[in-house]
Amino acid sequence: MYLSNYLNRNITDDLFPIFEIIYSIEMLCIFLGRPPYQHHNFALEILLKSIKEAEMVAHWGYPVEEYDVITTGYILNMIRIPRARASKTDNSTCHRPPILMVHGVMVDATEYVINPSASSPGMILSDAGFDVFLLSTHNDILDEMANFDLPAAIDMVLQLNGANSLYYVGHSQGTLISFMLLSDKPEYNTKVRTMFELGPVGTAHWLRGVVRSLLWLDVTFEGVVRMYTTYLGAHEFGLHLPWLLTGVAHFFCPLANAELCRDAIFLAAGPPAKSFNWSRTPVYLANYFVSTSTWNMLHLGQNAVRNEVAHFDVSPHDNMRRYGSVIAPPYNYSNIDTDIYLFWSRNDWMTGPKEIERWLLPKMRPGVIKGTWELPEYNHVDYALAMDVKDRIFNKIIGIVRKTETNSCLE
Repeated sequence: MYLSNYLNRNITDDLFPIFEIIYSIEMLCIFLGRPPYQHHNFALEILLKSIKEAEMVAHWGYPVEEYDVITTGYILNMIRIPRARASKTDNSTCHRPPILMVHGVMVDATEYVINPSASSPGMILSDAGFDVFLLSTHNDILDEMANFDLPAAIDMVLQLNGANSLYYVGHSQGTLISFMLLSDKPEYNTKVRTMFELGPVGTAHWLRGVVRSLLWLDVTFEGVVRMYTTYLGAHEFGLHLPWLLTGVAHFFCPLANAELCRDAIFLAAGPPAKSFNWSRTPVYLANYFVSTSTWNMLHLGQNAVRNEVAHFDVSPHDNMRRYGSVIAPPYNYSNIDTDIYLFWSRNDWMTGPKEIERWLLPKMRPGVIKGTWELPEYNHVDYALAMDVKDRIFNKIIGIVRKTETNSCLE
């Protein structure tokens, strides 16, 4: 069901309890002198929790296709925006170069299409002439995303588009698993023409803010962590409760200067950019905190604590079975032979300049990193959500690709 359908939908019995909750929160806000946002339909934003990426894209008038990407034990969702909303090239023989976009941790491909079309990366690239593919990984463990999810998605994109290679945009975790893929499966260097990495993650050893306390827990309770990974296996980790998070955001964020919202994002991701749209915070929260696995979080912690990107260290017995070694082997970044462009910020507390200077540059082959851009005001979520991403990031990507593509639809 598309977004517009919700506006004309009758309140059926199954939806009535939701609207009762919405009404109660709104009345409480008004009673306390904290009215909900005036520029957004509160009920509509609550209902966004059940709207998929494809429906968001279709709401803005873009053609959209959905595909199942089958990997080992999982069926992943990938959506395609094959052309722009009002493309001048619909009947042209020009080629739309394929570009695969992969999201960060505890979110899915929604982050690339959650804003209005003029500031949503997926639609920006579609309008520019790309054949856009957005993958939602299964978020279980880094090794599997890198070795199973990405190869399957890349192969399907190339099959659908007909090209020999594609362009890649990764954000946060999406950058890390692309590095891991090309390290472990160097044959994919020829299938990925250029990678544009937003908030690139090395090991996360230098992360700042409240998340750094998780590393202290990892070190302090190393024995407990080891026992957990060896004997108990992986479990779901996350707080994907859109109705709760959206309600909380509507209650607290309209306060003067929205200090509580700013502080929460500041402590986790860094100081937010001035171009971050605070009025859309409930929409963002309704679609973030997608569940991952405890093993995935422990793998990220393992990399950060050891300052090394290695396969997940389960136990000596399991390591031998998985990797043929009692020690989980590191990923060899010298195998990466694809052009890379990095977009980073000193305000990004999840990664930053030390990740590039002290880890990525020394581990990469000379000349692989073709360019870097500092975005001084961006924190870790702004690369996907800031309202000025077109000018700050994606116009640069479009310009780089335009120079290398001949007979393409890039405008």
